[in-house]
Amino acid sequence: MKNQKGFTLIELLLVLAIIGIISAIAIPALLGQRARARDKSARANAESIVTDMLATYDKLKDSGTTPTAAQLVGASAAAPVIPQFWTAINPWNPAQAGYNATVGTENVVTPGSTTAALAVIGTLGQTFVGYLPPAAGANGVIASSVYLNAQFQAGGTNTNNFTKVAGVD
Repeated sequence: MKNQKGFTLIELLLVLAIIGIISAIAIPALLGQRARARDKSARANAESIVTDMLATYDKLKDSGTTPTAAQLVGASAAAPVIPQFWTAINPWNPAQAGYNATVGTENVVTPGSTTAALAVIGTLGQTFVGYLPPAAGANGVIASSVYLNAQFQAGGTNTNNFTKVAGVD
């Protein structure tokens, strides 16, 4: 019985104190990770849909077709031109579709403003898509906008609304 080995009470308390200090530092840093990941996902949705719509627009133009809104996104999930448009999920509300088309209502004077006005706190994470076909002497607009949880700086002001705009001719 004289050769019993084990940790002393002080050693155990020291280890618990170290674990407590490490968790006090690490937990607050990790708490916001899920929110940041959801915002990044929503932002990526907004960026990629513009890229996909531009590619589809160019493909239709090259085939001699004047692209319409229905041709860019497809009439339904059953016949998608851009499958992502119909299958994307809102990272903040999985029950809600990832995209909401506001096709044909975009603003040429201030590109992206009409679509951006729809992305508000009540639609957190949902990407709004706008398309306005080119008119005589004016370029068209493809835009997407999403309201994010965290503010970021854009044009010198803090905003929650991320907007991606592309011109088409």
